[in-house]
Amino acid sequence: MKAYIGTRDFLPDDWRVMNYIFNTWRKVSEQYGFEEFDAPTIAMVELFTEKSGEEIKKQLFWFKDKGGRDVCLRAELTPQLARFYVNYAKAMKKPIKWFSIPRVFRYEKPQKGRLREFFQYNADIIGEDNVSATAEIINLSINLLKNLGLTNKDFTIRINSRKILDALINRLGVSDKARFYLLLDKKGKMEEKEFEKELKTLSKEYKILKELFTLNTNELLKKFMELGLDTDRLTGLFRLIDKKYAVMDLSIVRGLAYYTDIVFEAFDTKNELRSILGGGEYNNLIKDFGGEETPAVGLGMGDAVLLELLKSQKKLPIFENTTVFIATIGSVLKDAVKLREQLISKGCNVNMNLTDKNLSKQLSYAQSKGIEKVYILGEKDLKKGTITVKDMKKGTEKKIKG
Repeated sequence: MKAYIGTRDFLPDDWRVMNYIFNTWRKVSEQYGFEEFDAPTIAMVELFTEKSGEEIKKQLFWFKDKGGRDVCLRAELTPQLARFYVNYAKAMKKPIKWFSIPRVFRYEKPQKGRLREFFQYNADIIGEDNVSATAEIINLSINLLKNLGLTNKDFTIRINSRKILDALINRLGVSDKARFYLLLDKKGKMEEKEFEKELKTLSKEYKILKELFTLNTNELLKKFMELGLDTDRLTGLFRLIDKKYAVMDLSIVRGLAYYTDIVFEAFDTKNELRSILGGGEYNNLIKDFGGEETPAVGLGMGDAVLLELLKSQKKLPIFENTTVFIATIGSVLKDAVKLREQLISKGCNVNMNLTDKNLSKQLSYAQSKGIEKVYILGEKDLKKGTITVKDMKKGTEKKIKG
């Protein structure tokens, strides 16, 4: 019987990889002063429809519980974070810097980089309007990936401003805002000529619009100022982030009804995969959940695309098994248990023979686990007060005092 569609079985070697990613996420988050939290796996459906509308139900694993309530498996943690903030934040000093690594569920068509069950890293700063909070989130994003061995040759953070886009729409007389945003969102999947043809139908200032998509970050910021747009927030942001990893990209849009200004996404430099991570400023969510209008910025990163990138770039480490093994010959189980406790007290991880298999099969088992050191306890050696230690990598043996 196979696993349910869009889910994965994690054998020990697979889970070792996941723990490497989780531990890296936790280490970097804590280095940046973020605190970990979690929320219930089951939530009321209205928690998600409040943020994303009734349409979101198509992407939820939802059902009625025995009390007739509409509940679902969590699809993300941001709505829960908003609920937490409204319920508990009055007693907390601002800004709040929290992160989480939940297992989440979405009823979507499985494909490369998209699953129905996956892990999603989240980090949010709530209660600080200064652009330094957004810079903190973007620098965190960069360092999360850098600490997994990725460099600016592997990924780029693409940044945009929704307020700048809206100002451009007004300044250049774009006739259909919704169609313009949709076009931007599809730009990466279109031929350049097709994109330009569509762009031409939206504004009489087509040449200026077209030019904007050919400019680098510094040129764009300069052009915005020439057009009379307020670039203070964007300019301040780019002063605070590592520009080796970040560029301005007018095609980054993200959720229209959710994000309020600066948005960003990370992509592999070969453009072979879906977005690695994404986020932005969402200043209306807390108010939507019954709280006061509160500035907020955050990021989300699923493990599926990240794993694809780490594998393709050969960035996953080779995991050495630091566990030692105790092999036994004869009736020495009591002595083996005693040795195991001694080794554990010294900080070792210890696997021990629990079978009646001969020594050859025990050594074969240890080798299959990648174990490099085996303590061999035999009745004859114990009578002499010695234990044989075998180096499985070198194939050498030595006697030590028992």
